[in-house]
Amino acid sequence: MKKKLKIATTLIIFISFGWFAYTNLYPAQNLTRYSVYYAHNMEHKKGAHPEMAMALENIKAIHTPASKGIRYDYDGLAKVYNDRNNGNSPSICATYVYGVEYLYSNSKDRSYIFNSDFSLKAIYDSNTAKMEYEKSDIDEEELYKEIYNNFGFLVEANINRKPLINMQKEFNKKYYKRFN
Repeated sequence: MKKKLKIATTLIIFISFGWFAYTNLYPAQNLTRYSVYYAHNMEHKKGAHPEMAMALENIKAIHTPASKGIRYDYDGLAKVYNDRNNGNSPSICATYVYGVEYLYSNSKDRSYIFNSDFSLKAIYDSNTAKMEYEKSDIDEEELYKEIYNNFGFLVEANINRKPLINMQKEFNKKYYKRFN
């Protein structure tokens, strides 16, 4: 009788722990691992690019394809380098100094800073060491095309990865205000 009681108690403890771990840990993991898929299927305002924002913000959790000329640097900020272009090695990363922002560098003298919804915020010119908030001389659509040409593979590799348990409603609750 004591042996059956010990087995039943142990079984109940393991089931309780498993249920606790599943209900508390799986949703957070699901939302980060499939964030690009959820962002793609969410309504967003014009000018926001939630897929790229989620890909950069959760780069350690999403699928990152290995390709010749692509380097991932996870020391400190998770930064991605594209060495496919001769002489020009653009890089992109998420920064967390003033909330969530994204930094794209396509040359040695200019860097572009994006808001949390991946809309252009400012341009940093290292030659003059000035931050320019006036974006009138920049064609933003061309800039986004350039970014997607260099780093769109991160979005493409994750946009069709469907989760086993779809948590689109929870993702929308968490990120709707940010991208609208």
